[in-house]
Amino acid sequence: MIKKMLGLIFISLFYNIKVDAQEVAYIARSPRALLMGDAYTAIADDEFSLFYNPAVLGRNNGVSFTLLDPSFGLTDALSELDRFKNFPSGAGAAPQIANRIMDLPIYLQAGIFPTLKMAHFAFTLFANNKSSFVLRNATNPELDVNYRYDRGFVMGFAHNIGSGAFTSKSVKGSKAQTSAGNRLALGFAVKHMNRQGIQDQFDLFGTTILNKINSGNTDINSLKDALGYSKGDAWGYDVGAEYTASSGFSTLTAGLSILDIGSTRFNKTEGTGEVPKQDMLINSGVAYKQDFGIFDYTLSADIHPMNTSIDFSRKFHLGTELSIPMLTVHAGWSEGYLSYGATVKLWPIKITTGFYGVEMGSHYREQEAKRFILYVSLFDFSIDL
Repeated sequence: MIKKMLGLIFISLFYNIKVDAQEVAYIARSPRALLMGDAYTAIADDEFSLFYNPAVLGRNNGVSFTLLDPSFGLTDALSELDRFKNFPSGAGAAPQIANRIMDLPIYLQAGIFPTLKMAHFAFTLFANNKSSFVLRNATNPELDVNYRYDRGFVMGFAHNIGSGAFTSKSVKGSKAQTSAGNRLALGFAVKHMNRQGIQDQFDLFGTTILNKINSGNTDINSLKDALGYSKGDAWGYDVGAEYTASSGFSTLTAGLSILDIGSTRFNKTEGTGEVPKQDMLINSGVAYKQDFGIFDYTLSADIHPMNTSIDFSRKFHLGTELSIPMLTVHAGWSEGYLSYGATVKLWPIKITTGFYGVEMGSHYREQEAKRFILYVSLFDFSIDL
């Protein structure tokens, strides 16, 4: 078993995954990370750690629990208001309506991710629903549909080599002092999930849906089958590494993770199409943080996913944040698009909200999908041991 896992990891380093004209698909993303340009592989210290790098668990010395944390994402409609001014109506308006919504990415997301962390171990339950629609090609309109509903759990642990640079800290006066030293952490995670999904491109002038309607089978299940709806379950595996050096108020971290080693493929239990697989993705990043007690700041940079054939410039992610008591401001740059937002912490509630962009085309800055994110966490707590 160990030799098989090592073989898969070795192959993964030289395996390129082709990504067509669509965004790179992850199971889940941290709202904080999205507002930092998703430059998060070497940070990942919130309840979404296991969706980035299991090795970051090595820096945790306490117990934390996130019970109720809904996340909501949708298209940033405010940036697209011009499309809907003097919107066409009446007989014969269909071509004008299609022209207005052409290449407008429609996005809806809702999820919840309760998480328990204890020392170097973490367990996360998740249920995440994402739907994305884009109408392309004015000459021969085609609708890209990407729908995924994932439910399951992921658990992981990390082992430390060295004893420096933990997240817990002592405070003298108004200044924080991190534990100095160097530390290498190795992490492993296993997940099991059920996925329901549709991922395909449909010719609007084709017969796939029209034939189903003409046959009189217009109930939702029949339409889903016509679109290639499928359902299945699978096990997946992740590994990661993290090297951290700290001294005084400063911490420098480098991280590497391989998510869904060998790609996670689902055993179909229902439906007419293939269950969309979860591609293996290799991510790397660095982060630099200075913590002065009354405020701290972080700078981060990622290159991910390293093993896909997308334009190399799409793989760059930059992020920063500045924190004072009860407020953190985030900003970032991802795939050529700006992100920004803020987190307000006033126990028992934490709210993260802001705007970000993702690439929906094949090339760098070809087609931006502008999005809004709202994340609310209630009654979370943490205790340093």
